[in-house]
Amino acid sequence: MTDIEKEPVAAAHIDATKHTDITNQEVDMSIVDDPTFLKEEKKVVLKQDLVIMPCLALGLFFAYLDRGAIGNARVLGMQDELNFTPQQFYNCVMMFYVGYMLFDLPAALTLRYIKPRFVIGTALVIFGTLAALLAVVKSYAAIMVIRVGIGLGECFVNVAWIFASQWYRPSEMGLRAGAFSGLIAYAIGITMEGRNGLNAWEWLFIVEGCMTVGFGIVVWVVFQSFPEDVAREGSWLFRSQRERNIIRARFKLSQNIEGAKARWHLFVLALKDPKIYAGSMILGAQGVGIGSFSVFLPTFVREFGFGRLQTQLITIIPYSFAIVGLFGLSYLSDKVPRKAPMVIALLGTTATGFIILLSTTNTIALVAGSCFVAGGAYPCLVISVAWTITLHGGYTKRATATTASSIVIQGLSMVSSQVYRHPPRFFLGHGFSLGVYLVSMCTAYWLYRHVIRENKKREQTRQEWAARGEINPLSSKTFEDLGDFHPDYRYTL
Repeated sequence: MTDIEKEPVAAAHIDATKHTDITNQEVDMSIVDDPTFLKEEKKVVLKQDLVIMPCLALGLFFAYLDRGAIGNARVLGMQDELNFTPQQFYNCVMMFYVGYMLFDLPAALTLRYIKPRFVIGTALVIFGTLAALLAVVKSYAAIMVIRVGIGLGECFVNVAWIFASQWYRPSEMGLRAGAFSGLIAYAIGITMEGRNGLNAWEWLFIVEGCMTVGFGIVVWVVFQSFPEDVAREGSWLFRSQRERNIIRARFKLSQNIEGAKARWHLFVLALKDPKIYAGSMILGAQGVGIGSFSVFLPTFVREFGFGRLQTQLITIIPYSFAIVGLFGLSYLSDKVPRKAPMVIALLGTTATGFIILLSTTNTIALVAGSCFVAGGAYPCLVISVAWTITLHGGYTKRATATTASSIVIQGLSMVSSQVYRHPPRFFLGHGFSLGVYLVSMCTAYWLYRHVIRENKKREQTRQEWAARGEINPLSSKTFEDLGDFHPDYRYTL
């Protein structure tokens, strides 16, 4: 039983008047009954699809592109040119996650106090510039510092996950970044080696870093604010009052709260909620499967016996496999009412991939094992985020859940950056990853059963209040006040 359920009197003292519910504003909801509403709504959503979603997707795309570039650069000769030991290279990989963890929660809260276009656009410019600097910085200490800075910048871009939950379901572009990075690395390797006295790996950082900076400037100009701000103030994309009214109505229908800020009582309750930790473990596994995979895949493939440039092309195969799985399973997840069983199955798929990588030296089987890892991990991250984020109500609790998940993801990624150190079989690394995925499978099953029981218990409580002809006093509160502890909140299965 939650603290709110135990202490309804204390919960009743929460001052909801300080946090204006958009449903209490003068919103003309008759617009929803207008026969032209659905047609006009589609036009509004199309504008969102053409501007907001590409900005979010490309922002995450460039984040993963710059994060994983160091793995491609290693195959192109970075480690040898700089005379780094394997341990020094692993440390450079790890420092990214240190910067990410340090500023993850401040980044999530900053989004509600500074306009999103400035937060995300500035972050893109900063870590894109730092990524490009890796082409000219040669010292071990300087590269370590730059990797921390890249992690810091990327955690501010990753707030797109929270922002997207206000306009859309969260989306993720990591696998496309991986496939695209392999293509870029291959193209640079065959065309730019030695140009202007620079190595191919140096050109890789310059090209990908400059692309990121350029896109950050675009975000400054075109990105939108939160939907309630756009509904109130308008924007270059939504100029007419009719469009703004539609956005406001959609916002109300989603039971969101205008101007939602941090609610510290929900932060405390979130830390006591086992769903936070279960969801973090499920998503944390993806930090191992995707974090280590995107950085070390070129190294794995090189150890399969391929040459430098062949390696860059072979890395595209697992990502292509993942793309097919992502789109197919994402479509299926919208048709199937329960996402948890798909998450459990995908965790098992990735675990199977690591078992293959541990069990054989056959080149074709190893490539197939890599496809199983990618084909399970990337779709699993998208679907598990779409599932676990719905298990938390209110901006504060979702931000806390996102932060907790990110900390676990980065923490496990830090470990995985250190365990892949014994080529060519990488027994320690693959064994660690397999163990994490098996634990996550068990955790996902427990969480699935837990929310089923909780939904049944809340429905039973509702019926008991109704049988007495009474109304639960907590029902008068908003989801922003009580989060998912609200008696009317039901969990997605």
